Amino acid sequence: MNVFDTLARSARQWPERTAIIDAGGALDYQSLGREVEALRVQLDRLGVREGQGVGVRARNGRAFVIGALAALGCGAVIMPIHHQMKMDELNDLIAQAPLCAILDESIGTPYPGKTVALENPGANGLRFTRLDNDQPPLAPGMADAAFVRFTSGTTGAAKGVVLTHRDILERTHAANSGLGLTSEDKILWVLPMAYHFYVSIILYLEIGSTVIVSADYLAGSLLETAAKHAATFLYITPMHVRMMNSDQSGRALPPSLKRVMSVSTKLHPQSALDFLAKYKVPVSQGYGIIEVGLPIQNNDEAAEHPEAIGRPVAGFEAKIVDDAMKPHAEGETGQLALRGPGMFSGYLNPPRARAEALHDGWFLTGDLAHRDSGGRIVLDGRTTSVIHVAGHKVFPEEVAAVLDHHPAVLRSRVSARPHPQMGEAIHAEVQLRPGQQTTSEEVIAFCRKRLSSQKVPATLDIVAEIKTTTSGKVRHG
Repeated sequence: MNVFDTLARSARQWPERTAIIDAGGALDYQSLGREVEALRVQLDRLGVREGQGVGVRARNGRAFVIGALAALGCGAVIMPIHHQMKMDELNDLIAQAPLCAILDESIGTPYPGKTVALENPGANGLRFTRLDNDQPPLAPGMADAAFVRFTSGTTGAAKGVVLTHRDILERTHAANSGLGLTSEDKILWVLPMAYHFYVSIILYLEIGSTVIVSADYLAGSLLETAAKHAATFLYITPMHVRMMNSDQSGRALPPSLKRVMSVSTKLHPQSALDFLAKYKVPVSQGYGIIEVGLPIQNNDEAAEHPEAIGRPVAGFEAKIVDDAMKPHAEGETGQLALRGPGMFSGYLNPPRARAEALHDGWFLTGDLAHRDSGGRIVLDGRTTSVIHVAGHKVFPEEVAAVLDHHPAVLRSRVSARPHPQMGEAIHAEVQLRPGQQTTSEEVIAFCRKRLSSQKVPATLDIVAEIKTTTSGKVRHG
């Protein structure tokens, strides 16, 4: 099982079908295959060897796809790097995951090392920088390693998650058992490839579908691009849902677009209902996590139960457990545990094999959830973020979801502050949308109408910026 081979099979099966549409136009599968092979030959000549780590840093588009697949074709282990990552952040990652080279679109300051401009017009001017000729395998204890991706690090140090070729292909097949995508689908793409390439983009290329890269993440661009290319599937986050709900252009989604899936963070049910009312398409939630893939999806009950992330896809099991791994009853909140195909092979630094990280074969996600009366799974929060207010457990994610639903709020961050009587009190920070104005008192009043008293922020600051990780998640701590 090899990820590199999936494109070759698709190029043989669908040579003239469009693989990707981006700023450079349309590229069919046969041409994409040729571009990848041409770059693979160049990288081989430059000395990229099996097991060595290669960073791939490019914007969404064919350059990222071609660079990543060509390096995989040399047997390298890929570390996707977000194009907006700062040099200090990148240096920290390389210190944890030593790379032999970096492929990038000439983004930012050149890296220390020998740089070569690659002769591959399809890759949009990728450059190759050799960092260390003698770098040993990136993940020596994990045979067949293909990808290393660091977790978002929203509350602390990020962890390097290692996926093998088998892990990736198993999880893409499992994900599609729920998604049901085919070669006839056209996926409108707006999320960072650096964080979703290892499952989503590979799945789309493996099944012969078309990836349509949006020029940006704004609602107008998404609606215009969906109509122009007759997109059938939109894969977004709750932020994009809120932005599309606020769009005043009068544009509609094209009749071809039948499905929308929201991932990354919990989707507020009202946002989903507003989207359905505005665009006549339900928003399904999908639960994705780097260690496991996309194991839970709400594909069939999104309109009736927008609050739920759904049920495990074929091959996966989920349970809600306490600290002793004992299952919780229906309606009781506990930690979400998962097991199934394509789970990660281990952590990079310090090295830790999958078997050591699992609990009797189960992966503890760190997310709190419960099952409703119909067996659907509903997210409640994170195990590390519960706020204790006068004997009540409050999940900051629930408060943030309401804050984010305020029409003037772009994003929010919720935390605990010590309180002499209640133990802890809720403090919130909000960043407003460009051009919007409101007051702390008005936002708190908005919350009072939608949250029980113990969940309403006691204090709230309007701030100029709330920092996020490069994957777009709010950074805490």
